[in-house]
Formats: sequence, C-alpha cells, structure tokens
Amino acid sequence: MNYAIRLLLIAVLLCAGCAKTGHHYTDPAVGLGYIKKIAILPLENFTARKGIEERSRELLTTRILGHGLYEVVEKGELHRFLRDEIRSNEKELIDQRVAKRMAREFNIEAYIAGSVDEFTEVRNGSYTYPEIAISLRMVDIKTGNVVWKASHHANGYSTAGRLLGLTAEDTNSVLFRLIDDLLATLSES
Repeated sequence: MNYAIRLLLIAVLLCAGCAKTGHHYTDPAVGLGYIKKIAILPLENFTARKGIEERSRELLTTRILGHGLYEVVEKGELHRFLRDEIRSNEKELIDQRVAKRMAREFNIEAYIAGSVDEFTEVRNGSYTYPEIAISLRMVDIKTGNVVWKASHHANGYSTAGRLLGLTAEDTNSVLFRLIDDLLATLSES
C-alpha cells in the first residue's frame, strides 16, 4: 500500500468517531442580535449520572462567555433570585411572570433552559466511552416564545483509538465539543 493511501486511511479512521448528530431551530421572524445579556437556568437531568447537569451548565456558561456570545448573569445571584421567587424544587421551570421579574432584576432579554437527556458509559470490549445528549432552548422574555432550540448528541468513541488501543475521549472533552456544537447553531441563525 502506498504512503498516500495509508495517510488517507488513517484520516478516515480518525474522523470516524467525530460524527455529530443534532437538530436546531431558530425563529425565522426574530433575529437574535438584540439579545445582549442572558440568564442560564439550572438544567434538568434525565440521566442516572448525578451532577452531570451542573457540570454541563458550568461548561455552557464558560463557552458562551469564552466565545463572547452574551453577557451572563452570575450563577449565585440567579440562584438567590430563583430561591426567593420560586418555592418549588423545579427551578428550571419558570412562568412568564417570574421571567419578567428576572428581566427587570438582571436587565436581560432572554434566558436559556434545557436538559441533559442522555449520559451513558458504553463498553465495547475493553474500550469504554461516554455518550451524552443535551437539549437547550432560548426564550425571549418579552414574548415568552422560544427563539432558538437545539438538541445534539456526541460520544467519545474513536475507531482509530479503539483499533490502536488508545483511551477514549473523556466526559469533559465530549461535553466541551457537544456544547460548542450546540452553540455553533446560534451563529447559523
């Protein structure tokens, strides 16, 4: 086999684990350029993995700030507000009345809510890798309408890694990549 074919084969194997899947929606009647500051509500956790929702929220905040997409309400201040305003344990679910008070309190135009829908550690022989799915939505506070929604899935599997005996991508790396994929759909809007 010649050198060029070997390089092509290695490139194909390395990219085999890089596939991303997901869907997104942006309200065609509304541009997102008017949104300058947001709140990121606690994410729901529909998995058995404790704490994955909080880790995902932290990484989401870091990536939004790192990409310069929006200003973000400080988590402690938001927690205080939600604790005072909502008496139930479902702090990720707020009604329009609370959202409008939140907008006045923090001078925000929208909030992001969502969930970690899947987290599993898949074992394939001696090779183990994480699979994670997250759904996010941005809600315009004035109208209560969802102006952006995205759901994506990613995993740490690598064909080349498995064949060459390398370790799989860890949970944090997959989360960073997954969140970047979700946020990339904001710029497609």
